[in-house]
Amino acid sequence: MKRPGISLIQLLVIAAIVAILIAVLIPTIQKARAQQNLALCKDRLRQIGVGLIEYARVNNGHFPVADAVSGPQRQLLDDLAASHCLGDPRIYYCPAQQQPEFTFSDANFRSGNIGYYYYSAIGPGDNSHLSKFLRGGLSWPRKLDTSMDAKSWVMSDIWVSGEPTAHTGYRKGVNYLMLDGSVDFVSGSPRGAFH
Repeated sequence: MKRPGISLIQLLVIAAIVAILIAVLIPTIQKARAQQNLALCKDRLRQIGVGLIEYARVNNGHFPVADAVSGPQRQLLDDLAASHCLGDPRIYYCPAQQQPEFTFSDANFRSGNIGYYYYSAIGPGDNSHLSKFLRGGLSWPRKLDTSMDAKSWVMSDIWVSGEPTAHTGYRKGVNYLMLDGSVDFVSGSPRGAFH
């Protein structure tokens, strides 16, 4: 008696169906992961906002002032730690960011390399990759305090002129934290939305 088996044609049809399913599912999974990272990034900025607002509450409404928008933020982290407002070190890194210098590691955190720009600073810094708008379009120093417009930007995802941001699906998509502790997202140019 002959046992029924799978023919070569049936095997090829099954392989083709599996390949089609994979081709359809991978972009869907990637899109879902990107949306999850976007939401997690917003949540991390909110957590940072809670710490910064608590810091301002005990420091006459003044936020910490960094040396520069970009680059090591050791002073910011030290100020927050001294006021017991630091929180989990992982919150200072956007989960969508892939550049090694802006992703969480103990070494990055110890050196003050965080995954967000902080806008309460003496100046923009000397990073030539920093947006030309931030380097030349704003008045520095920019020292934030709670008496200012509640929609003033405090922190945001890293954005560089002419380069896509970390949030896939958005050429210039940026999450940003405002003085009132709320977080929003701009899908167009951050320069146009910066406040």
